[in-house]
Amino acid sequence: MMLDFGAGELVVIGVVALVAIGPKELPGVLRAVGKSVGKLRRMAGDFQNQFSDAMRDMELEEARKKVEEMGKQMSDTVAEATKDSAVHIDTYLAETASASSPAADPVTPATPDLPPVPEIAAVTSEQILANVEASVAAIPAAPVTAVSAPEAQPQLALDATPPAPKSAS
Repeated sequence: MMLDFGAGELVVIGVVALVAIGPKELPGVLRAVGKSVGKLRRMAGDFQNQFSDAMRDMELEEARKKVEEMGKQMSDTVAEATKDSAVHIDTYLAETASASSPAADPVTPATPDLPPVPEIAAVTSEQILANVEASVAAIPAAPVTAVSAPEAQPQLALDATPPAPKSAS
């Protein structure tokens, strides 16, 4: 809040100060009043900055809490969906196994390196995942062929002596 003084009011205050304090001490008193006003302004500015920082910290803390809450909700949702899908897979496998004919022979893998496929009726989703991982691990890696290595390029013979330069005679 600024003090609103008009020109006439300032003149009256100056005359009263000149009469009450005296002309010799008036500059020192005005200097002291100016320093005090400067200190008060700095203190008010510091208080305002601290208040703004505290408000900003509160807003950041609220935002952090909201993000943590959203992350927890998302992880709960993912865990629930994973659990539901595992139940659906198990029920589907159980229904498929009960609907299939018992006279059918189990399929043997074409490659002898792959693990055998168990009966569908006794397979859970965890076993399917383990079988897929084992099958992927059993697949041989494709050989890597090098394009042309610098060692395969012909080298110049360095032990041969260079021909002598022809002289112009």
